Amino acid sequence: MLKLSRAIQSANHSLIRLGSLSALAIASTGALAQSSNEGLEEVVVTGIRASLEQNIDMKRDADSVVDAITAEDIGKFPDKNVAEALQRVPGVSIDRDFGEGENVSIRGTDSSLNMTLLNGQTVATSQWKVLSALSRGFNYAMLPSDLIASAEVYKTPQADIDEGSVGGTVMLRTRKPLDLDSGTASVSLENQYSELPDVWDPSGSAFASWKNDAGTFGVLGAVVFQDRSVERHGAEVLGNYIPTNAQDTGDEVYVPWGLGSALFQQQRERRGIDLNLQYAPNEQFDVTLHYLASELGASNVNQNFLPLSRNAVRDGGTNTQVNSNVVTSSDIDGALAGGHVAYDVIYRDGSSMDTDVLDLEANYDLGFVRLHGQAGRTTSEGNANDWFYEWFNQANDGRVDWTYTNNGRPSASFDDSAWITNPADELVLNGYFESQITMTDEEAYAQIDAEFDIEGGPFNLIKVGYKTRDRDTGQDRIRTYASNLGADGNDAYFGTAADFWSGALVSGLHGETGFGPSAYFDPDRSKLNAYFDALPNCAAGSTEICSNRDTTWYPSIFDINEKVNALYVKADFADDATGLRGNVGVRYVTTDTTAGAWSFSEDQGEYTYDEVKAEYSDVLPSLNLAWDASDDVVLRFAAAKVIARPSPSQLTSSVSLTPETSSGSGGNPELEPYRATQFDFGAEWYFTDGAMVAATMFTKQIDDYIFDEIRAEQVISPDGVVQIDSMRRPQNGPSVDLSGLEAQLQYTFDNGFGLVGNYTYTDVSDAETQSGPVTLPGNSENMFNISGFYENELFSARLAYNYRSEFFRAKTSFGSLYRDEQTSLDAQFSYYVNEKLSLRAEALNLTNETVSDIFELDGGPTLQGSEWENGRRFFLGANYKF
Repeated sequence: MLKLSRAIQSANHSLIRLGSLSALAIASTGALAQSSNEGLEEVVVTGIRASLEQNIDMKRDADSVVDAITAEDIGKFPDKNVAEALQRVPGVSIDRDFGEGENVSIRGTDSSLNMTLLNGQTVATSQWKVLSALSRGFNYAMLPSDLIASAEVYKTPQADIDEGSVGGTVMLRTRKPLDLDSGTASVSLENQYSELPDVWDPSGSAFASWKNDAGTFGVLGAVVFQDRSVERHGAEVLGNYIPTNAQDTGDEVYVPWGLGSALFQQQRERRGIDLNLQYAPNEQFDVTLHYLASELGASNVNQNFLPLSRNAVRDGGTNTQVNSNVVTSSDIDGALAGGHVAYDVIYRDGSSMDTDVLDLEANYDLGFVRLHGQAGRTTSEGNANDWFYEWFNQANDGRVDWTYTNNGRPSASFDDSAWITNPADELVLNGYFESQITMTDEEAYAQIDAEFDIEGGPFNLIKVGYKTRDRDTGQDRIRTYASNLGADGNDAYFGTAADFWSGALVSGLHGETGFGPSAYFDPDRSKLNAYFDALPNCAAGSTEICSNRDTTWYPSIFDINEKVNALYVKADFADDATGLRGNVGVRYVTTDTTAGAWSFSEDQGEYTYDEVKAEYSDVLPSLNLAWDASDDVVLRFAAAKVIARPSPSQLTSSVSLTPETSSGSGGNPELEPYRATQFDFGAEWYFTDGAMVAATMFTKQIDDYIFDEIRAEQVISPDGVVQIDSMRRPQNGPSVDLSGLEAQLQYTFDNGFGLVGNYTYTDVSDAETQSGPVTLPGNSENMFNISGFYENELFSARLAYNYRSEFFRAKTSFGSLYRDEQTSLDAQFSYYVNEKLSLRAEALNLTNETVSDIFELDGGPTLQGSEWENGRRFFLGANYKF
């Protein structure tokens, strides 16, 4: 561990030298000069090659199984955000649901089963998306990469690192001012072009570090702003495939519950600040105060034209054709059907999320013992706002005809329905609500550690420590909705499509997928606001259409408190004679949770607040063994027990119901954590400078596996007892086994070219449950990365390709949902004008890959699910270093 610490410190120091882009000649001195009249030329390795060599050094020197990524220079992390860079690490995969990496999975485990630590501590996280559950996985969209110096992925645990990961732990590190030369500074400016919205957005960052002449006090600051226009086209399959009876044949057939022609538009505004104050009056003592804050403005609009194919085929299907009981085409006669076409528009002004960290860290070397203390607080708040409007067709309206087809990809055709782009009263507005959800995450922590050097015996260092954490996670919601629509002689709807039409169209959708419809009418929000703002407030006895404003929505409100206390002891060993080194330790941890939520009391006739308490403790031993078998070969073995706690949303006792489809979801405050026993075997060959071939086999037996059980349940609500046929709740299940192999290669040629590649294979068993066989979500059997680069004194270029195979997402009543295989091809080019100024161009998703789901019907075929197009992104920028 000491060798790795030195490597990390060296990486931070070398950031200053990396800005140099030419060889430095140093005159010969001393005895060397006396023996030669020639100067000695020292070649300083810079840029991509230097960063990769640092990554290798950190991996080689680590006692645990670790992979690392370091910045090429200040403000020059290898990718646009940290998650994008981490996907180049063996065993690491990400999602790009909105064209940007947000969540990280390690070794086939879901992102919620991995931890992200900033300088050794938790970073609070939240969400801006309404349908996103609060998770333990960190949302990397929050963190600009310009603030990060390095990222290390610990795939095997150590007793002195926080527990909570089954897959692995990502350790992010920021810089400290006393590690840098005084006056170090840089400025970066960039413009980003996004293909689908066809706009340019600016971004920039600035960094400066200063320390006094004595080198005892320093200040480091960095600021970042990044704007991005997001546009996503969705060819969506909603509710997956379900059985129904075709209107014309009466046969039971399978068809999607609904289709969605979706347009998502968002303006992201990311702002970040990083501030470090460091004081080290002597070599024995130093203290650092660190503050980091990042916020993401995420206002957006989502429009979705919804042919409801289940209702349409069931009530109005004619000339219905099937293959293996799956509908391939059906002509929908609107005169026969009730509600079978809808149109949703959701405005999400003010949606956002932020996170901040305030951390105080001190080190004191007393000679016989080195003390380390750290205390701080991290908080995050996410705001998910909705202004929701929904239009439906009028029942038995012969004007609303369309054709459903599924020739490998489900779609809808409205070729004979001119109203879709020139509406009258074919669709009427009868759905409306406003919602403001606030998600919070806050953790206070404190720890103290002590290191003792040991002479004699098998160990050379003993480290002991204690840590306490107190975390509060919660969600609040208020809702505004209308009452008395269609009652007491009132109109059955708020107005027609024509009443709220702006005269404009949503158009140009689905260029990659060919999904339909590709164009439809665009409502006028000012008309919507004017109508609903004018509704009177509802009062007791109101019979007119009125508004229930800012109502506390108890079913969505919950609070979870988690108190964690941990004690650990870790012993390091290193024997130069045998080449054996490593660490062995044990961590004892107790967890106490209190989950509070609201439920409707039939006796009291109102919502009441209930709390459920739970506690558990774990003993977590770990062993990391490295053998320097020769100057070039390192062999590794590791064994450990690990845990991953349930996500906050899984622990709440609250429920969310959709009575229209007799479905719902809820939590389980009595869940136990995932518990796993894992082993690693590895071999690494460092056959020349800056080069490596390595392979690691790993296996994990995961007990108390958490899965979603689907069952019938009766739920008490203000409307009485509601029968829910498909209630989804998390449960602890049996064991699953996960095993795999990681292989990686890194090599730099003498001509400036270089190659970095890795492959990961993971295999996971199924677990038999009452709901049928289930498996770990997020596990891709095959993952592959390869990057090729060229670099000289004038410019550098890199091309990176990433592939991951399909992975399981969720079990439904009639099948299993998977995310289809994903690929990406990205490119970078940098031109070094001089030692201070560099220009940079970058392209993401060059091949314009889409993100798509597939649905495996139980006992039936595999079918196309939703598919989303995010488009390409291009960047032009400059970096100037003072």
